[in-house]
Amino acid sequence: MKQFSVFLLLVLILSACRPGNNPATAPDRGASQAEFQWIFETTNEPLVITTVPDIARQVQALIPLQGGSLTVSGADGTRYTLEIPPDALTTETLISMTPLASLEGIPFGSSEVMAVQLEPEGAFFNNFLTLTITPPQEIPLDQQILYGFQGSQNELTLAAPVINSAEIKILIQHFSGYGVTKGLLADIEPYRQRLGGAAESRLQSEAAYQLGRVRQQQLLGTGDTGDDLKTIFEDLFARFDREVVQPRLSAAGESCAAGRLALQTLLSVERQKQLLGMSSDEDASNMQNLFETVGMTCLKEEYQLCAKDHIIHRMIPVWLGIERQSQLLGTPEGGTPLTQEARRLTEQCLRFDLEFYSSGSFDDGGDGYDSVVRSKIPIRFNTGDMKFTGKAPLVNESFEFRVKGCRVNNQRGGSTFELIDFAYISDTHSPNDQLGYVRDLNMTYFPERTTESFTITCPGPPDVTYTFPPSPLWWGIYLVTHFEELGDMDSGISVPPAELLEQLTFGGGMNLPVNAGGGYTATDWEILGGEYFAKKEWIKELSGEGVVETGTFKLYHRPGE
Repeated sequence: MKQFSVFLLLVLILSACRPGNNPATAPDRGASQAEFQWIFETTNEPLVITTVPDIARQVQALIPLQGGSLTVSGADGTRYTLEIPPDALTTETLISMTPLASLEGIPFGSSEVMAVQLEPEGAFFNNFLTLTITPPQEIPLDQQILYGFQGSQNELTLAAPVINSAEIKILIQHFSGYGVTKGLLADIEPYRQRLGGAAESRLQSEAAYQLGRVRQQQLLGTGDTGDDLKTIFEDLFARFDREVVQPRLSAAGESCAAGRLALQTLLSVERQKQLLGMSSDEDASNMQNLFETVGMTCLKEEYQLCAKDHIIHRMIPVWLGIERQSQLLGTPEGGTPLTQEARRLTEQCLRFDLEFYSSGSFDDGGDGYDSVVRSKIPIRFNTGDMKFTGKAPLVNESFEFRVKGCRVNNQRGGSTFELIDFAYISDTHSPNDQLGYVRDLNMTYFPERTTESFTITCPGPPDVTYTFPPSPLWWGIYLVTHFEELGDMDSGISVPPAELLEQLTFGGGMNLPVNAGGGYTATDWEILGGEYFAKKEWIKELSGEGVVETGTFKLYHRPGE
């Protein structure tokens, strides 16, 4: 997303203008669009720079919807502080700031490197972020040149300052790189028409140039630009609307990417009108209608990726982004058809079946038992409480208790398997990987105590028969072999596994202090990525105790009704 918020920058210029008393510093009122024709022409020689990031000094933070701030310092002592307002993000975002170790290619300014790279590259925000740059040595106000660089080629542009601040503050609505250099605005003149590649970045750069000039005049008290600047930019704005904005709006329904670009553009226009006092109910309605159109297009594309390609990890961020954007646009409390459809498709996307199998064996020199359980758990996501849940019978498929020289009548006894929590861990293969993948799963679950029982008859004379009450025999084996995976117990279990198993074997353990609220944790899955999405297999053994448990989890992705 390479869209700059050109319009709000222009607004700040216009709002700074007052009737002038220094006509020598103001543009000729008769200036025509021909003077700025270069903005709309394709340049074959945009200025590009070469950068080397200082990775060792990089800082990162996960910024919530409420906003926040992040600070990093360069090797020379330059401090960079990024402020994120509460209405800027549509979803929590991992933001990184990396000072530059070196920079080459800027044809104006000083040789000192005072610049920072902001990531994720290309991220677009609903409101301006502010980057404050504090060099170790103060730069005089009339010698501050603020710049940015963007795209794979690091195309050089100028950056927009906060005009009423003597500090070096840059307005940011799009992530790339930004910096300051020491020089004069006059030094830029030979290169102005080569700043920026596309028309929108050239217009943004020219707006930033004029904004920087207004800032210096305003804070230094050297004059004012008058109303002529407004006249010039009104003409430029009208042409930009015809040549850039309207074609993007026309293409908004063709794809999600085109729709997002159109929405970002219209959002910038709406913010400009609000600051100018020109917004209307019709403007708000147009924004909402476009958002519904674009949102539905993106939502359907995302659901198809989930349903057909089993790309599950992107659906929740898309849904939350739609909810957040709707809030920022002031949608009614009950939601809109788009938010309702987003919730429905998210819940349809995130549907799974989990198959659990476990075989437990305890052998004590011929005596002992074997018990096998199986369960198929439907896992469903609920957008209301943002949680995965699942519960199903834990079926005791087979059970055999063995006592040498005696007959045993065995009774199977199952219980319930409950999924307490479920999360996928997403990752990317590279910084440019837009799709990403699921790297691992983290599942918390708890199989309730099983209830196997048996009757032993040993020959006499006379024969002796004893019936053992329902006991958690499979469950006991699972507990002692997976003990390290169990968390959040009411109190500790300090007895050795063998002694614990003996208690469980003979009907004890029904009151062991194990809290299902914590449950077992399953990680380190093998991610397959298709309909058969993931599996986890294991063999666990207590050496010297005759206890062996083998099992599997198989996770199937079942999107749909």
